Amino acid sequence: MPDIEDGKVRSELLLQHKAFIGECHIFDGSSLLLPHKLLLPKTELVSLLKNQVVKLTIEFISELSPNSPDCLRYYNILFRRILKQMNLKQVGRNYYNKQEATEFFDHKLVIWPGYVTSIFEYETSITLCADVNHKLLRMQTAYDLITGLRDPQTRKEDVEQVSKELIGSIVFTLYNNKTYRVDAINGEDNPRTKFKKSGGAEITFVDYYREQYNTEVTDLTQPLLISKGKWKKSQQDTPHKPIMLVPELCYLTGLSDKMRKDYRVMRDLALHMRLDPERRQHELRKLMNTIQTNREVQRELQLWDLKFDTNFVSFSGRILKEVRIFQGRRAFDSHPQFADWSRETRSGPLLNVKSLDHWLILYPTRNYGAASSLVQSLRKVTPTMGIAMREAKMLEVSDTVQSYTTVLENHVSSKTQMVLCVLSSEKKDLYDGIKQYLCVKCPTPSQCVVARTLDKPQTLMTIATKIAQQMNCKMGGALWKVETGLQNAMFIGIDCFHDIVNRRKSIAGFVSSINQELTQWFSQCIFQESGQELVNGLKTCLEDAPLSTEQKLVAVQLHSL
Repeated sequence: MPDIEDGKVRSELLLQHKAFIGECHIFDGSSLLLPHKLLLPKTELVSLLKNQVVKLTIEFISELSPNSPDCLRYYNILFRRILKQMNLKQVGRNYYNKQEATEFFDHKLVIWPGYVTSIFEYETSITLCADVNHKLLRMQTAYDLITGLRDPQTRKEDVEQVSKELIGSIVFTLYNNKTYRVDAINGEDNPRTKFKKSGGAEITFVDYYREQYNTEVTDLTQPLLISKGKWKKSQQDTPHKPIMLVPELCYLTGLSDKMRKDYRVMRDLALHMRLDPERRQHELRKLMNTIQTNREVQRELQLWDLKFDTNFVSFSGRILKEVRIFQGRRAFDSHPQFADWSRETRSGPLLNVKSLDHWLILYPTRNYGAASSLVQSLRKVTPTMGIAMREAKMLEVSDTVQSYTTVLENHVSSKTQMVLCVLSSEKKDLYDGIKQYLCVKCPTPSQCVVARTLDKPQTLMTIATKIAQQMNCKMGGALWKVETGLQNAMFIGIDCFHDIVNRRKSIAGFVSSINQELTQWFSQCIFQESGQELVNGLKTCLEDAPLSTEQKLVAVQLHSL
């Protein structure tokens, strides 16, 4: 008392009485684990916080046995303390080795190697589950991105373009090793703006970073970034002040779209980050060797009389049975060890074929050649699949959402089975605009393809085959079926989407099979409260899900029983 929410401050207040509670303890901000009982079941202590008196009350709750499930939480807290003692830096939930960072100056990228760890009970023993992880940082700050988008004449940034590039992205601040999601741009304030600290005193952002982190902010006119803070399901209704960030101190994370399209960048990153089993095991063994040889770590473990086995857990792997695939009148086996079974599916008719009689192709003027090449390739691959394809109606458009939607409004009718749109680039707003129109305002199956994908003659036939397969499925056809070994069973899939960018309502998706071959599916979406994981409308979904003929027969028999 008084109540203090900050877990770090609570730990500091408790550590003022380290001589009383002992060196061997684990504190998570609210619960304190000790290897022995205190003399009294309830103890009151007094700490000081900036000359303010704070009373701490420690009350005995329960005694835990070493194999109690509640101990797992404390083991994980202890292991995080061990990782800090190994000089690893915490970023989010994981820990990274900044000293062993790899810099790609050609690509302006930095990779921090690290680990994902978790201690839990596995069968008969407590185990440490660990995997190698990497943190990818750019040698570019949010300020660099903003200045790169400034008009050379007016020296002012394009607010709309800056927002498009930054909002929703994750930035990393070196001064405290934390990540933040950018939710908005604040153009009204700048680093000279004052804000209130936790104690109530006002200070500018410039002075705050100078005093707190010994960091200087150079551009005093730059806008500020707004982050609503970490999104937590348990606190979706709790009001909290947004966090203001200085772009100059925020490093961008992840890859830009331009980087993802650069073969050299992706190749160099893959060589470094995609570890084969031998390299992965080597890195994990290096972690365990450090734990075994680090004196400070061993001293911490000895306080709790804990130690790690030097060997990894071994177990027998399982090989799945071959899967029998049926396509048209053919049947062939797909062994899990040989993943490229799709080659077999291209050489015969599909299971359920839908003919293409009335369909449209929309293309920008400069991409007529790509659209024509696709049509010619479709003519070659569709007969093998058993798809009867008539001539498509070719429609020229300009490269805007308005142009696509206007043409669609004038030419899509009740007879239209499919709309194929060739896009000049991977503009998300263009794709979203087309799909929204064809899904909401004018429900029609559609397929989009970027023109650049069609400019590779060596892969065009493969691409055309996959596009034909997708269009056939979207029109209600089926490519193949597999043997499940189950009769009269309904397969159900459920998942929840949480909008962590805009904090809007969560959406639960529900799908269920409606035929024995598992080629037709019923789907439904339910809007629910932000962050809600449990699906309240699950009963309604199950009641609305149509049954196959076989399932109805079984349901009638069960009802009569």
